[in-house]
Amino acid sequence: MKKRSLIISTLVVLLIVFSCSKKDPSAENELNYAIVKYELQSKGCDSLREDRCAKIKYEFPQIKSFADEKVKEKINNSIKLLFSMNQNADPDSINFDEEMNIFIADYEEFSSEFPDALQSWFNERTGEVKMNRANIFSVDYMEYSYTGGAHANTMVQFRNYNLSNGKIISLNEIIFPDKQNELTKVGEEEFRKLKELSEEADLGQAGYWFENNKFYLNDNFLITDSSLVFYYNNYEITAYAFGPTELIIPYSKIKSCIDDKSLIKPLVE
Repeated sequence: MKKRSLIISTLVVLLIVFSCSKKDPSAENELNYAIVKYELQSKGCDSLREDRCAKIKYEFPQIKSFADEKVKEKINNSIKLLFSMNQNADPDSINFDEEMNIFIADYEEFSSEFPDALQSWFNERTGEVKMNRANIFSVDYMEYSYTGGAHANTMVQFRNYNLSNGKIISLNEIIFPDKQNELTKVGEEEFRKLKELSEEADLGQAGYWFENNKFYLNDNFLITDSSLVFYYNNYEITAYAFGPTELIIPYSKIKSCIDDKSLIKPLVE
């Protein structure tokens, strides 16, 4: 009897250990990354007024260690291209120090040609990791720059990477084509709620530039723990004065759109 009890107890312990060791598909990946940073400024930035000054900064994530070296290199190169001023370059040829020196040199040439122009230039390109779970590695890119004109320029872009192959994840990979119309319908409902528009309100008359006056979701989306986030930059769907639009679609509202084979299925369950 004691022997039988001992066997049962042992089996229970093993079952508990096995259950605890099962990998949660939505858990963080065994991936290490660091934020790399480059900064440079012109000599004019030493003054208190800084009205004759140029500053440039890059700050973005790079994977330092991951089980698949090819995937690591592919993603790192893609991120470097995203943050570089020369996005058509060979990733191996990208030199951020050189890009910063060119930016400062261009400003100094401008200042020499127009000595009375009390103008400063700046270019900040920053990003961080937004998601590192469920075989997904996501980053954002934010640019804030000014080199003359009526106002500074801003730009936000998202990148979601599949850690199985290092490729950028398309919307079709997480919401399959046969569910796209349903996703768009929910997206429009959330958009109208965000903009305080009724179901009957005409988008064009409300100041939005959707083609054929029909709402659409763009390709600039971010995968998060609880939602898909679509970002429309300045001038994309409306005038600059209205600013950009960040549209959040909770997974709870699109569960029926997410197939069991979707990359984001582990996040929904």
